[in-house]
Amino acid sequence: MTTRQHSSFAIVFILGLLAMLMPLSIDMYLPALPVISAQFGVPAGSAQMTLSTYILGFALGQLIYGPMADSLGRKPVILGGTLVFAAAAVACALAQTIDQLIVMRFFHGLAAAAASVVINALMRDIYPKEEFSRMMSFVMLVTTIAPLMAPIVGGWVLVWLSWHYIFWILAIAAILASVMIFALIKETLPVERRQPFHIRTTIGNFAALFRHKRVLSYMLASGFSFAGMFSFLSAGPFVYIEINHVPPQDFGYYFALNIVFLFVMTIINSRFVRRVGALNM
Repeated sequence: MTTRQHSSFAIVFILGLLAMLMPLSIDMYLPALPVISAQFGVPAGSAQMTLSTYILGFALGQLIYGPMADSLGRKPVILGGTLVFAAAAVACALAQTIDQLIVMRFFHGLAAAAASVVINALMRDIYPKEEFSRMMSFVMLVTTIAPLMAPIVGGWVLVWLSWHYIFWILAIAAILASVMIFALIKETLPVERRQPFHIRTTIGNFAALFRHKRVLSYMLASGFSFAGMFSFLSAGPFVYIEINHVPPQDFGYYFALNIVFLFVMTIINSRFVRRVGALNM
């Protein structure tokens, strides 16, 4: 293996681990939702709000970090976001009320968006077009491990320890990722290619996107699709664990079946897309 190949492997591995933080911070604590509801003495809807505010923060973060990464550079944004992610995870672990947990989950999601946005830009800086897709597929391969394993790990952590330790594990993972970013990832956007951040220009660019009918239709289609998925994520633990009396440590195995079928349908869908076209699908 050449030095360049070794460096590419290290970069892809680190970015894959970073990309795992977002699905880990959702799927790993799903088995704990009924326990959180019972421990704080609140309805299921209040516990589910911890997922809703996380997604809200994640959505808003994606609007912010792109322009920031173009202005400040990739490394400061992704490193800062990962450190804030670790701090928010610690705050979630120490939450004394459901309201505190709901608020901290918003900042947790806001920080998680940094990796989601900047990873793509960072890899486009490093790799030419013909190599970008191949390397990005490796990152996605590493990322797919998270939703498959996270609920299983979270369920056993819940049984052996408590739901607080799920967030402690996330904090430790983010700190380790921050160390690797600081030590091994170099800035990929030269100063001369950076664009000054102007809030009015940024808002104008987003407004132009929202006025584009085709873009808006894609956004709505994707939004409704994700709404269905997150409805299942928030309600699933209560249906399995409280209604069907599935032990928390077994919830992850049932959840993994959804991921397996998702992979299968993705493969089937890709074949239909090649046959009838993306727009027809």
